[in-house]
Amino acid sequence: MARPPTPDAEPVLADLADRGYETTRLAGTDQPAAVATGGDPPGAVTDRPFSVEPLAVATPLEVVARLAAAATERRATLFVADPETAADAREILTEPFLRRPDAEECRAFYSIPDRIRLTDGTLAAAPADGPLCWREEPATPGVTGDGGDAPRLLLEADGDLLAALPSVDGLACPGPDPDAFPYRYARGTDRRIHVSDRDGEIGSLSSITAMKSDGYRPVPLPLVPEHHIRENAYLARRWAIAVVDDGDVSYRTA
Repeated sequence: MARPPTPDAEPVLADLADRGYETTRLAGTDQPAAVATGGDPPGAVTDRPFSVEPLAVATPLEVVARLAAAATERRATLFVADPETAADAREILTEPFLRRPDAEECRAFYSIPDRIRLTDGTLAAAPADGPLCWREEPATPGVTGDGGDAPRLLLEADGDLLAALPSVDGLACPGPDPDAFPYRYARGTDRRIHVSDRDGEIGSLSSITAMKSDGYRPVPLPLVPEHHIRENAYLARRWAIAVVDDGDVSYRTA
């Protein structure tokens, strides 16, 4: 599927100028389209400078990456989007911020395309049937989450438990142990994909596509907000969305 076109930021920059902002256009794929400083903030979100970020699609990973980059530079984020993409972005950004709606009074996480590398160098895999869901265990009365009391991180499929890690920090380098997941895989020197369970290798296949057809799939990494936004996290919550519809500009905030 072709990626939608990146929205034109010019109407938004013109509107920001009318609000008293000074806008500086930037170049480079790793830069926002512009930085806006001063002026009357839309929705009174913040008086910090804005990174102006046109958003062609609103995926959790795309959104958090823009927020983190802006916060690192001590800026808030002003997304530019068409009405449909703006609605998708706002769903990701409103409470629970950068997370799936909570269930059973616990945090639930979006999945992102990154894979989970295990301590033996292989990658985590799971059965191919049923949607995978990452969440934390419900809070236990009297457990604060301090001093090693953080809730376990659970991977489930259709309500069945597939894996449990001591906490979200169990995903950090060096990564989980191989036996934390029901399956694991790696590409061998023969260029084939070798799949193992907790007892050892159970087969080799020609490709990831063939692996999925045979009933196994890579486990996607959960998007844990604090693992992505490490600096000036408060600024990541100072976001706004400029909706461009037939040249007209309006703003959405939390």
